[in-house]
Amino acid sequence: MAAVTRWLALLISFSLAATACASVPEKQWYKPGGSYTLADFRSDEKACTRDRQLDEECLKARGWVPLSADVAPTKAEPTPTRASPTGRY
Repeated sequence: MAAVTRWLALLISFSLAATACASVPEKQWYKPGGSYTLADFRSDEKACTRDRQLDEECLKARGWVPLSADVAPTKAEPTPTRASPTGRY
């Protein structure tokens, strides 16, 4: 019985950890028009973190831009169709 209880507790713990990790994707940042290192980013990230929360506006003020993959895709405008000379498409 104790083995089943430990197995169940382990399964629940793993499920909670997996859910927490999957729920918030890590945002990636880059600095356009210049060269930078990971150490440069980590330094700015540390300076812009308050109470364990990253202040994205602070990073943007330092020249960092989130990758476009982090932005929800915009809906593409439909391409207008033109009728052929015979009036058929």
